[in-house]
Amino acid sequence: MADLLPNSETSHREASELTGNSAEGEMSFLEHLGELRTRLIYSLLAIICGAFLSYFFAGEIFSFLAAPYYKAFEGKILIGTGPAEAFILKLKMALIGGCVLASPAIFYHVWKFVSPGMLESEKRFAVPFVVATTALFLAGLWFCYGVVLPFAFSFFYSQYSSIGIEPTVKISEHISFIGKALLAFAAIFELPVVSYFLARCGILSPSAMTSSFRYVVVAIFTVSAVLTPPDVLTQLLMALPLFVLYGISIVVVRFAYNKRQR
Repeated sequence: MADLLPNSETSHREASELTGNSAEGEMSFLEHLGELRTRLIYSLLAIICGAFLSYFFAGEIFSFLAAPYYKAFEGKILIGTGPAEAFILKLKMALIGGCVLASPAIFYHVWKFVSPGMLESEKRFAVPFVVATTALFLAGLWFCYGVVLPFAFSFFYSQYSSIGIEPTVKISEHISFIGKALLAFAAIFELPVVSYFLARCGILSPSAMTSSFRYVVVAIFTVSAVLTPPDVLTQLLMALPLFVLYGISIVVVRFAYNKRQR
């Protein structure tokens, strides 16, 4: 009779196999999905809070984002073409401001999601990770706003002048253009940090990055074409810092990979 009843050890092992848990306390697939959902919810709430605060400064945010246009298109105006466009514009300004304000919280929850797979000695680097990723995010925004956009708008205005057309630009198109460019550059500036963690996980190695450079060239121009607005100039202005960031990432990966080997 006793042989027909499963003992507690066997039952525990069978339950672990069904849920995906191991004796070492690894998270199951469903637990990973639950954790991802939790971190996404917290990040979304942070963006909503940041957007709520930014809504009251929508006018100032718009003036800041429109400054490169007015500087290049001197004497020109931005126009609205719909009765609800001003309200939608304020919502867009609030969302952009919310993403920027919530960026430290978003990166913190990214860390909380990936930290269970790290060594105990690595889990204490939460603050350096959040500081580094936030700093790179802001650096990408600054590079786009201070370097790329003035050059791009000056080039665009010269193209209007070369064929004798007076530009009349819609507000919604301007905000879509500048929003995509800012977020795209902020995202690509995270490449060194992402490369570091991939190297610590054993996914990336310095030799793999250097030997696949020819494919990286194609990938960089493809990513630039997808992330930026559909003009060649902005794509080139994104591709150049991507090459620089890729070189920095090789150095970072070499450091992280050697540390992992030790």
